Amino acid sequence: MSKNAGVSTDRSISAMRTLRPEIDKELFWFRDDLHQPYPISPMGMTTIQKHHAWGYHVAADQTQLPPSKGAFVKIHKGRVYLGFTLIDDPKEIGERAKKFGKLLEWNKDHWPEYYRKYINEIVRNIKALQIDKADSLPIAKLLAHVKKAEQMNQRAWEIHFILMYPADGLYLEFEAYCKNLGLAEKDFVTLLKGFEGMPAKTDEELWKLAQLAAQTGLKALFLKTQGDALMKALEKKPAGKSWLKRFTAFLNTYGNRISAAHLDVLFPTWKEDPGPVLDTIKSYFRRMDDGWNFDKARADVIKKRNDAIKAFEAKLQREKKFDEKAMKEFRRFLKVAQQIYAYQEDHGFYIDQGCTAALHYSLMAAGRRLRKLGLLAQPEDVFYLTYHELVEILSDLIRSEKIGAHHYQTLTPVLVEERKQDRAQNAADADAPLTVGAVPQTMTDPIAIKVFGIIDDVLHPKGEKEVVERLEGFPGAPGKVEGPARVIMNFEDFPSLQAGEILVCPYTGTAWTPLFLKISAVVTDTGGMLTHAAIAAREYGIAAVVGTWKATNSIRNGDIIRVDGDNGIVEVVRRAS
Repeated sequence: MSKNAGVSTDRSISAMRTLRPEIDKELFWFRDDLHQPYPISPMGMTTIQKHHAWGYHVAADQTQLPPSKGAFVKIHKGRVYLGFTLIDDPKEIGERAKKFGKLLEWNKDHWPEYYRKYINEIVRNIKALQIDKADSLPIAKLLAHVKKAEQMNQRAWEIHFILMYPADGLYLEFEAYCKNLGLAEKDFVTLLKGFEGMPAKTDEELWKLAQLAAQTGLKALFLKTQGDALMKALEKKPAGKSWLKRFTAFLNTYGNRISAAHLDVLFPTWKEDPGPVLDTIKSYFRRMDDGWNFDKARADVIKKRNDAIKAFEAKLQREKKFDEKAMKEFRRFLKVAQQIYAYQEDHGFYIDQGCTAALHYSLMAAGRRLRKLGLLAQPEDVFYLTYHELVEILSDLIRSEKIGAHHYQTLTPVLVEERKQDRAQNAADADAPLTVGAVPQTMTDPIAIKVFGIIDDVLHPKGEKEVVERLEGFPGAPGKVEGPARVIMNFEDFPSLQAGEILVCPYTGTAWTPLFLKISAVVTDTGGMLTHAAIAAREYGIAAVVGTWKATNSIRNGDIIRVDGDNGIVEVVRRAS
């Protein structure tokens, strides 16, 4: 790949959003491995990534977030970068802080009302798309449908940050409040975990499907049959047909999880490719054999939470730090902290999963139409077009389907092939820098620290690619575990993860949650205390160290590693032969 090849690829996808280090040097740019650890597709960059940045700006203005007006999003060497923008004027910060503070105070007593108002809007917008009818639409109405889906997704990311900014603000307030009472963050999160949400319901249903398969004598068939052959084999058995009916109902409700990064529409959902779900169900049989039980594990998490709350309140009363009025205020604050903590995962079901899937399905309908007209080799090739290119093609097909098909039949296939090669090359090169531009000496943005795990050692790394025997990160979830490591870089590797292993990965998202039912600990490259891996690990009672930045580079499959989730330390005990 030539020196300028990466730049050419970026500009081919979006000249407007190409990161130019020599020009964009006034901002601090950070590679967003937390949400998109792979090269971004052209369609993903010009839809969801565009909307992601727009959502930052809209929400920062609406909520009057004090320190920032949101982040920009650009592409560099095929990878996604966030450009953090901070407000420097103390007067402006103070004025915004007053308005933001009023929003936080109101939400202390009204968070469910605030949250449900926006989530209900999301649900209505997805339903209004009528995605199941898209394939039968004439081209003019299909174009209108695609445009509506794109606008739905943009609104979804506005809502995402309208919810996230006050939620994170309340979390940070509660953190400071607890620290003032002598409770560190790694301990006070225990007071918040164990509440029901859509991700937990998804995993509970998966566990029940595994139980049903075992109870109806299908376990052996699952274990000996691979891939598509399993579905066909189940169809031949009465118990299998009954199980598939339950499985279909599961997919209809929970099957909109994108298999990989949720800020790219490129990847299939569970509905389209249930293979990862079936592999996860298979892996649960060993946990059953070991005597593990989902309901008991969830009950243990809830018991630990309730015990921790009682112990902490008793300590405050014993030390006479609290009178009755102060205890009442603590419980008021604790209640909303628990609610917004549950939000961190729950909103992903509707926005990160649901809205991404809705846009994905709409674009696939357009891809199938273009394939039928001979403009694409396969429907998935639509993701190697930009959104504006797709609109152009559909618009001209409306003018004349015959001429449009002729006009684009030599234009789109060669472009798609070139961009596929570019994306593969960017993935293979893996030389996109972690930071670009005006890198600050220290990170002061609390959300950048809590969500992205951007600490000073990340800003000024001593060697991101260095192989080390000891890693330090955030103490994401308590516990000390020693065992074999399994390095998982993407969703295609999910089936290789065995029960009881320690998951080592770049990041985790909602699509990864079922893996938490079979691992003994998790270690990630990216993220902070509010990242998915840390929250999911607490919910399932397993140890976690997040934001190490070197784990997948330092640890190999089979290495025996020791994970100290109490102190945020990972050590390689013995290397695999």
